[in-house]
Amino acid sequence: MGLLGVGFDHQDEHIRITQAENYQVLMGSGESHQALQKLCSRIDQFIKDSGQVLSDYTPEEFMELMKEIA
Repeated sequence: MGLLGVGFDHQDEHIRITQAENYQVLMGSGESHQALQKLCSRIDQFIKDSGQVLSDYTPEEFMELMKEIA
C-alpha cells in the first residue's frame, strides 16, 4: 500500500514518473509534479517518524494528517 499522486495539468506531453519506496507521482506539469513529490515525501516522512505505516491510518486519521501537513 502506498500513496499515489497524479497531476492532471500537463500540457507539454512530457511523461513524468517518480517512484519512491512508499509513493508514486505520475504526470503533471513540471511544477505540479514537483509539488506532489514534496507533499508525498512530507507525508511519508511524517508517517515514518510516527513509527507507523500508511495502512495503520484510518481514512479519518489520514485526513487529519493531511490537514496538519498542509
